[in-house]
Amino acid sequence: MRSMTIRRGASLFGLGGLLATLLTAAVVAGEPDSKLYWDVNDLRPGMKGVGKTVMVGTKLEEFGAEVLGVMRDVSPGRDMVLCRLTGCNLEHAGIIQGMSGSPIYIDGKLIGAVAFAWEFGKDPIAGVTPFQQMVQYVRANDRRLAAEAKAKQKNGEAPIQAARLSFSSAVDGFEVDDPAPGRSAMPLPVSGGGAGMLPIATPLAASGFSPRAMSILESRLRPLGMAPMAGGGAGDWILKEEGDKPLAPGSPLSVAMVMGDFDLSGIGTVTHVEGDRVYGFGHPMFSLGACEFPLMTGYIHTVYPRASVSMKMGSPLKVVGVLDTDVSTCVAGRLGPRPDMLPMTVHVKTGRYSDVRTYNVQMVREPTLLSSLVMSVLTSAIDTEGNLPDELTARLKAEVKLKDLEAITLSDTFSGPRYTGQAGASALFGPLASIVNILVRNPMAPVRIERIDCNVEIEQGRKVATIESVRLLSNTVEPGKALKASVVLKPFKGERQTVELALAIPADFPEGSHEAVFCDLTNSVRRRFRNEPSLTEPRDLQAMLRSLHIQTDPKRTGIYVHVQAPERGLAVAGQDLPNLPESVRAVFASKREVPATSIRSDLIEVASTPWVVEGAQTLKFTVAKDAGLSLSLK
Repeated sequence: MRSMTIRRGASLFGLGGLLATLLTAAVVAGEPDSKLYWDVNDLRPGMKGVGKTVMVGTKLEEFGAEVLGVMRDVSPGRDMVLCRLTGCNLEHAGIIQGMSGSPIYIDGKLIGAVAFAWEFGKDPIAGVTPFQQMVQYVRANDRRLAAEAKAKQKNGEAPIQAARLSFSSAVDGFEVDDPAPGRSAMPLPVSGGGAGMLPIATPLAASGFSPRAMSILESRLRPLGMAPMAGGGAGDWILKEEGDKPLAPGSPLSVAMVMGDFDLSGIGTVTHVEGDRVYGFGHPMFSLGACEFPLMTGYIHTVYPRASVSMKMGSPLKVVGVLDTDVSTCVAGRLGPRPDMLPMTVHVKTGRYSDVRTYNVQMVREPTLLSSLVMSVLTSAIDTEGNLPDELTARLKAEVKLKDLEAITLSDTFSGPRYTGQAGASALFGPLASIVNILVRNPMAPVRIERIDCNVEIEQGRKVATIESVRLLSNTVEPGKALKASVVLKPFKGERQTVELALAIPADFPEGSHEAVFCDLTNSVRRRFRNEPSLTEPRDLQAMLRSLHIQTDPKRTGIYVHVQAPERGLAVAGQDLPNLPESVRAVFASKREVPATSIRSDLIEVASTPWVVEGAQTLKFTVAKDAGLSLSLK
């Protein structure tokens, strides 16, 4: 079949112009000849054939296969061929994680891919996904995406991934709800988690990741059908001797998620290669439909036999294309094009006298995975120096550079008990991971992250101070004057310190009794979100970015004073309607089918301190004309 030439180095955005070209070409280029693979209706028990896989290195080995039967409709539109396998020591090791995709042939015709296993099985009986159905599902996905890409190009829109229907603009770390998932990877029950014939888990080799990072990957990727395990890269001599071997049926198929100083790659097997089209796994990876992952060759070091399901231990070798399809029957990719990856640089200094260490990685842009990958990379970066102090203060400066938009910068100090121990890294880097999640999964408009740059400096000692008390200079203040206060802070294991604050009261501020709230950053941000409901439901990209800046621009080292100003309008269905007359507000209030929330604004002042401030205090005061005269008469 004719091979297609794809221009290298083309710019991609999500599923951008290159992907549209690839998908359109896929529909035109045709598929494997149906004479080369079996129709599942023609298979009978007792038929015997051979399979191909790699047990060590890159050498293809054959194993025997006998058809036991065909199970119809094991899931909607899907059948499963049951085969008993022999040879390659499978009688001892059983079905192996990493065999997913191993092709089985009868009389030279392809049946399909080894894809399912029975945990703790005494015989190596495998569930085989018919190749006929692998082709059908890849074809349907290609045609759908080609049509969507063509429609978007006709309308002048950038091709993007499926819309995220639910959304929150609240950043983790301010005790608000996490961003709600929209399009997400589907939980995939896999072998290694219970009884029954289940998809074979994909071994996920993690090179350079710390135990804490592995725990993050385990908790977030195991439910999606991946089996994270500590691994390592291939040696230089392996890359030199084996790296250029082409992908072939039975060869290791590596799918990367992180590349560089840290490496995270799934290992499976190639089922079929047709021109530049590669089919593998026989089951989904994350059930994403369209996707974009580096397609790589791989090397198998050994097979680790286990009582439940054995696994291949392998390493990725070289990028040879892009995995662009992840459907219920298989994964598929194309040889030639280069993946569009997100670069990230991390600089870490873990002590006054330690050297700065720099780590560079590239991560897949898949929205459902990106925040977890950012979190695990940052966690590994700070863990490379060994155990961190029990009492620490971390200074984090992270810049998320966006195409054609102002960068989001998080520059702050973190300290306290929540940043130590096993969960400390998640608390420290949670806000940055949340920002990335919000940006790439927002439903308003495409946002391309150009790169992420992080600087982390960790020193021993807890620099936290609690708001112990607040004293107003006067309980009465004139409009146009300043409300002055002294805030007493109690630093951790330190002497009390006093910080002076002054908040200007506008000349037209209403007279009467008011409250002043002196608080930390978390309480300040939460108060702003309550006062301005539209911040939690932004209706366009600029509103979303404003919401992010409100959360990331202030510092945790500040003392914030808030005084509530009069109502200035209503928020109706997430839309601000400021400066409404009282009569109009009354109309909205009378209509139950149109929920309306009052918009308020606070007078805000902040005083910087050397500590991470915690706590809140509320005091009442009075605004009155001639307050100074009244005070002098007393």
